[in-house]
Amino acid sequence: MANVLYLPTDPPAAVAVELEISHGLQTDPSVQPVDVIVATISTPHDPQSPQTGIRTVTERGVPFDRLIVHLPTSVNGTQDSSVAREIVWIALYWHFQYTDRQQSIPKGKPVPRKGVQLVLESASPSVSAAAIADLEQFGLVEIAPQVGGTVPLVFSTSFWQTTPESYLSRHLNAHRYFPNKPLRYTLSNGAIRHPKRPLPPLPSVPFYTRHCISGKVNSVFRLRPVDINDLDLIHKWMNNPRVAEFWGEQGPIEHQQQFLKNCLLSQHSFAAIGSWNDLDADGNLTAWRDACFFDIYWVKEDHLARYTNNVQDWDRGVHLLVGEDWARGRSKAWLDCIVHYMFLADSRTESIYLEPRVDNEL
Repeated sequence: MANVLYLPTDPPAAVAVELEISHGLQTDPSVQPVDVIVATISTPHDPQSPQTGIRTVTERGVPFDRLIVHLPTSVNGTQDSSVAREIVWIALYWHFQYTDRQQSIPKGKPVPRKGVQLVLESASPSVSAAAIADLEQFGLVEIAPQVGGTVPLVFSTSFWQTTPESYLSRHLNAHRYFPNKPLRYTLSNGAIRHPKRPLPPLPSVPFYTRHCISGKVNSVFRLRPVDINDLDLIHKWMNNPRVAEFWGEQGPIEHQQQFLKNCLLSQHSFAAIGSWNDLDADGNLTAWRDACFFDIYWVKEDHLARYTNNVQDWDRGVHLLVGEDWARGRSKAWLDCIVHYMFLADSRTESIYLEPRVDNEL
């Protein structure tokens, strides 16, 4: 069975995934049979290096699965730590995207700490040990004690906090998430004290991409800033009766023109367009189609702050609409993406606010 995985880059970089699944394989008579997933992931082509494959083996287990990643013989020293880092990150990206999907969690129950035991295999044990130490310093791996020694673990909650450009090769053009700026306070409206905010992403340049896979969706989602060229699109969406009922921004195009100008001039928010690119039967991207509008804001300067307690300096919120009827029913996928972006954009963000109406069906 063949799959295609799209990495979070601009443009999305495709890697092929070949799978072999063995059910109930008993590798040791003293333990319970386990399911084994063998995956060969093609590495993105770098003009300066030969193309190779990433071979991984996932062994289902309790309390953690084991993810065995085979480092190629070309990775043979500390100078190749960036190569090992990319191989492991891509393998984990595939693992958490495809084989570790969360089941529905009952209300009131804590989110389980889904994790995997990472095993690196190479021709030299010292290379594997050095790679694990490097990944621990990057914050991707946790070294946990166990009987007779230690074991490296990677948790999905930690992995999704990593930024792609820290691990992927420069030629892939991974989306950049800049370091947090030094803290400096300012005042808005002469009364609201808050940190000086960074500028929004560059106009027209996509700033977030993610391959979304679920029972209904096999598509790449992308976010880009709104600009004045989106006026016709915003005019169309705001005059959709379903959208107008909740946003109240319907009317002639001059009304949406002023709405867009206000969005672009805002000092505490910026607007973005969410687009989908569905995969065909062969795993190829088809075409980008704009579908959603997002207004991403800092809560402390927003009117919402008056109605909630203990708003932190870096808390963010989002107003949103799904403009295209064909894109409805994908709310979990794009909600995961927009929340993921807001947490990646500034590591000091602790909470995300949404204000949905109870009768709004996305």
